[in-house]
Amino acid sequence: MINTTRLWVWLSLALGTDNPKQKRVYDTYNSISKFYEGGIYEWRLCGIFSDKELDALTSVRMTDAQKVIDDCTRLGYDIVCFDDEEYPQKLKDIYAPPCVLYVWGKLPDFDNIMSIAMVGTRNATQYGVMTSHVLSASLSKLGVIIVSGGALGIDTASHIGALEAGGTTVCVLGCGIDHRYLMSNAQLRKNIAQTGAVISEYPPGTKSFPHNFPVRNRILSGLSDGVVVVEADEKSGSLITVNHALEQGREVFAVMGNINSRYSTGTNKMIKDGATPVTSYLDIIEAFPQYSIESSNTNVELSARNDSQLNTPPVKHRVDVELSDTVKKIYDCIGNEPIHIDQIVAKCGLPVSKVLQSLTELELLSLISCQQGRLYKLV
Repeated sequence: MINTTRLWVWLSLALGTDNPKQKRVYDTYNSISKFYEGGIYEWRLCGIFSDKELDALTSVRMTDAQKVIDDCTRLGYDIVCFDDEEYPQKLKDIYAPPCVLYVWGKLPDFDNIMSIAMVGTRNATQYGVMTSHVLSASLSKLGVIIVSGGALGIDTASHIGALEAGGTTVCVLGCGIDHRYLMSNAQLRKNIAQTGAVISEYPPGTKSFPHNFPVRNRILSGLSDGVVVVEADEKSGSLITVNHALEQGREVFAVMGNINSRYSTGTNKMIKDGATPVTSYLDIIEAFPQYSIESSNTNVELSARNDSQLNTPPVKHRVDVELSDTVKKIYDCIGNEPIHIDQIVAKCGLPVSKVLQSLTELELLSLISCQQGRLYKLV
């Protein structure tokens, strides 16, 4: 008897991602072993596969699947297969669920705990970063699982908000977990794996090809009861997640934004089109009475205190310290709310090496502080 994990990995390698036929195999045979034992003759007769897929089923070797399993063992990743008890029913119910999830950490109980996907632009404004952080922290304090994609901007702020609130967050990647994707967030992913999970349907070694991420987004929404879009322009990739959410019957929320900001055009349009507007974490909680989550007075006060931070104080840079023109230019880019190093580089138009050198000088002068995820803010 061939190990069923190896069979599921083999099937995922043969049929690829975002393929509903992986689920059809289980629905038809109710056993990956029975399907495999049928062989090519049975696979042709069942009427599920195209000629190209049949070729793949015969050309992908079981040794290829074993290599993936060996890589996961070496890296410390778990493999959760479609018929495992740990595999979330929420995800099973979507149109094309992955038949294998590679997991760094531990999958939370998605089927019995409320989960919310937080998505938005990588080029988030300070308002967007702060709002994501506040919403995620407030929801996490009530036990809600925060799901996001590990990218810059809204994703990073959401993950950090959940972690700082002592909650559980899950990062869904569009590449192999071991791939050197966005190394400025490597420590953040490590922290996520300690209390939640970093997951992917892509085996170790898979690079972060652009087309992987829209495919990945169906998992973000599939694991969640609802999707919250914080900031997005009209062509944002976040709207792909929204489309998946609507197809999957998930609730869709949007944070109202500045009408003059390009990163609010998408969210404001969503509200006009029927998305639930978000002014507080309570707007999200109240949409899911089945979880019977009651916000205590402490949590309400926390939210009120955090919401008041949206009226941010004026940015004050010190003028009593002599700085070179380059360092001052970078100092002026940093405000009261965290900003990612990539945004600083984009604003200043300077090489990364000069920006890093200047940031170090500003830290030594106690003018700025560096936070988790390579975010910087004024002291």
